[in-house]
Amino acid sequence: MGGHAMTRACWLEIDLDRLTHNFLAFKEMVGGKVKIMPAIKANAYGHGIVACAKTLEECGADYLGVGSVEEGILLRENGVKMPILIFASNLIEETAHIYVQHKLIPTILSFSAAQAFSAAADGPAGIFIKIDTGRGRIGINAEDFPALFRDVSTLPNIKVEGVYSHMAAVDWPDVGAEYALWQYERFTAAMCAIGAAANEIPFRQLANTPGSIALPEIRMGGVCPGRALWGYSPLSPREEHPRLETPLVSWKSRLVHINEVTGGKFGGKFAAVQLKEPKRIGIMAGGLGNGLSPKLSHSYVLLHGRKCPVASSLSLEHTILDLTDFPEAVVGDEIVILGRQGGEEITLEQRIQEWERTVPAIWTGINPHIDRLYYKNGKRWGVSSNDRMTTF
Repeated sequence: MGGHAMTRACWLEIDLDRLTHNFLAFKEMVGGKVKIMPAIKANAYGHGIVACAKTLEECGADYLGVGSVEEGILLRENGVKMPILIFASNLIEETAHIYVQHKLIPTILSFSAAQAFSAAADGPAGIFIKIDTGRGRIGINAEDFPALFRDVSTLPNIKVEGVYSHMAAVDWPDVGAEYALWQYERFTAAMCAIGAAANEIPFRQLANTPGSIALPEIRMGGVCPGRALWGYSPLSPREEHPRLETPLVSWKSRLVHINEVTGGKFGGKFAAVQLKEPKRIGIMAGGLGNGLSPKLSHSYVLLHGRKCPVASSLSLEHTILDLTDFPEAVVGDEIVILGRQGGEEITLEQRIQEWERTVPAIWTGINPHIDRLYYKNGKRWGVSSNDRMTTF
């Protein structure tokens, strides 16, 4: 138990049981012989990396993939003991000692990086090599992998524990999977080129969320789901698609101030104007700096189970609401930015359309300093903000 109470009037509510459900549904789909490395980079897609990592460790994930050394260290400091891969984000030549100190797995892109990690390692240590099979971003080209693998295998203190790639475009086979299958061909050709040594690599992965679902033949020895864990898949629903649930249940705030104002940015295009009659407004905690879109100024939130219009452009930390039709509203009232209140609901799909943002952009755009309130078994389980995690 800890003493960290919620200190902000703008917060997320996250159901960790839904995260567990999504992982287990994915595990059932791919089968027990396929290893799973959940991608929890970017603060677990905005859901809070510590609580989500602990949940996935309890679920039996084989690896965790994070976006930076800092995220890996944070997990170690919070007691996460399972294998953690750092997706390519720095120069191993400069940071190898940090990887070794915190028992983190590096992504190797070159022989010089492997040499640096080999020199820093104080015993057998696993590495992952990333291959570019067609994403056109990070990794050694598939055709050049065999030579790098052979060179790396001569170094002391390290062992190739994983080889992975990133998919560029995946859909159901009858819709369009040609590019995905081309990537698979390049990956498997690279594995065939190193012969029997490929079977000694425990984790061989190309399939992401849509690849794992739509193309079972490309799962190989491992898969790396990202968006599926958070309840989203880019694929159209079909019978063979696992049923996913959204862990992010609500994004909420509170009224922190109410006033009768006689002027403000209420004119056309939010120009400052003097008002003939006082306008009743409420100040909601949360603004642009918290991850809200400026397009919210043309929409609404929920207050007392009804739609409450946003009255002006957004500030960095506050949003002005029009309380003309809410004479009963008082300071402290709860507001819903995303989720359900009474008989009304604002869905993620609605905000995607209104804000013209992708799902990952909405999730990862939510500032880490906003409290994440976690639930397990229907009860409040913990709260996190930035790198502070407290269980109740």
